[in-house]
This record gives sequence, C-alpha cells and structure tokens, in this order.
Amino acid sequence: MIRTRAALWSLLLLAAYFASGLYIVRGNEQALVRRFGKADRTLAAGGLHLDLPWPLARIERVNVHALRTLSVGLVSVEAFDGAGFLRDAGVDRQAEFLTGDKNILNMQVNVHYTITEPHKYFFGCNSPETGLKLLAESLVTSTVAQSSVDYVHPLGLNELRVLLTQSAREAVAREPWGLAVEDVTIAGVLPPVEVKASFLDVSNARAERDRIISQELARSDKLKAAAEAGANQLLDRAESERLARVEAARGSADRFMRIVEQFRREADAGGRTAADVRRSTMQRMWTATLEELLPRLSRQVLLDPQQSVDLFLVNPPPAPKSAPTSQR
Repeated sequence: MIRTRAALWSLLLLAAYFASGLYIVRGNEQALVRRFGKADRTLAAGGLHLDLPWPLARIERVNVHALRTLSVGLVSVEAFDGAGFLRDAGVDRQAEFLTGDKNILNMQVNVHYTITEPHKYFFGCNSPETGLKLLAESLVTSTVAQSSVDYVHPLGLNELRVLLTQSAREAVAREPWGLAVEDVTIAGVLPPVEVKASFLDVSNARAERDRIISQELARSDKLKAAAEAGANQLLDRAESERLARVEAARGSADRFMRIVEQFRREADAGGRTAADVRRSTMQRMWTATLEELLPRLSRQVLLDPQQSVDLFLVNPPPAPKSAPTSQR
C-alpha cells in the first residue's frame, strides 16, 4: 500500500514535471526556445506549445511589435527638494552636452526602438540596451558638438531630431543587436541653472527681434500694396486719357478727311480748283464761328477807321496781275 502511494505520487510529480513543458505565447509575442542551451532557429508563434521541461528547455518571450523607449541624458533638477538636494552630481553631468561654440546645454533624448530579430537580441550581445544607450550618447555628443547653441536651443530642434534619427537608424543597423530605431525625440533642452537668466534674455531679445521684423514686413507689405494700387490707378487713368486722345485724334482726322473729300467733290462739281473751294469754305466757317461767338462777348471792340482790319482767317486770293502795257 505504501509502495503504491509512493508510486502514484512519483507518477504525479513526474507528470507535473513534464507538464511544465507547456507554455503559452500571446498573439503579439514570439517565443525563442533554448534546448540544452542551444537556441531553436524557428520562433514559436502565438498559442499553446509543448516542449521539454525546465531546465532542459527555456522559453524567452519577446514582443516584436512593442515600441520601447530608452532615454539619454536628463533635464537638470532646479528645486532643492527631497529628490534633488542629495542628487548625485554625476547624474546631471550625464545630461550636459557641449556645443560647437563652447556652450553647455542640458538635454534629454529619447530613442524609440523595436526588437526585430530575437536571436540577435538574446545572443548577439550581452546587453543590447546598454550598447544602444552608449551609441545614442555618442551620436548626440558628436552632433551637438558640431552645432551652435542657437541651432540646438531652439532654432534647429526639428532638423536636429531628423538628423539624429537618421544617424541612429544607420548605426544600429550595422550592430548585431537585433534592434531597429523607429524615431528619436528630444524631450527637452535647457541651459544650466547658472546661466538660465542670460538665455532667457537672449530668447526675449530674439522674440522681440522677430516681432519687429514681422511688424515691419507687414508695414512694408501695406505700403507696397498702397503703392501698387496708386500705380494701377495712374496707369488706368493714363490709359483712359490715351484712349480718349486717340479717339479724339481719329475723329479729327476723319472730319479732316471728310472736309478734304468734300473740297474735292465741290471742286469737281463747280469747275473750280480745290484751293478756291477750301478758301471759300474756310471763310464760311470763320463767319459762322464769329456769328456764334460775338453774341457771347460782353465787351465792345473799337476799330480805328484809319486802319484796315483783316477779319478773315484765310487771306483772299491775290488779284491777278495785269499784263504790262507797252510804252509807245
């Protein structure tokens, strides 16, 4: 009886031991199986699986879709509270980066990455996260060292983020870590506490400069629009005057041509020369004009009876010369 119970307990323990080889992989995970220390090249997908019990087989689960974050640097703590009064000076020193123009800035850069190859992640390096952090610190240090303080704080932050993301992706792709960098973000850039007031003055001066520039640009645009409107008005007025003068000149030319044509017709009909017709017509026009204007004049015109006055616009034709008489 005792032997039977012992045998049953042994079987139960043995079954429980082999049942420990059962493991579950979630849908968003992949499992890497190590049998006797050697990794299986095939990754186990989501679901229930059975393998050798521990420690003959070990299961390493990894979520290849999870976005992980690694921080480089830390924005300095200014308040002397319980968390910052006894703060290690080396922690703040890790956040200090030297710019190309010999200025110090406190920065915090976050590297967002994913695990793309679990085999390399577990066996390619002892600590891929440590290597990634050291690499990110090196990239940030070298990039900031080639930039000016105005570029890093704050004029070129977006361009600096893009540059760091591209450099980190290319550098990590060359390492046997099984990682891929998705994005690099700059969480904060602050000057040291000792010179923060000076940086604030510079920022205020830059903002004032931008405000004045924007104000003057708006003023110049307003003046330019007003000048363009005035110029357009002058051009429209000049164009209207030109068209009016052109039409008046065309009308005068048409009237002159009709008068000339009338002279020709009258000369042909009356047997006279065009000069005689023109002279008589001009006299009629002159007389008609005087008849129209003289009644409007309120002043009297006194004529000297001893002097002759020519009231004709066109002088009468000279009298024909008589032939000289021969002297006897």
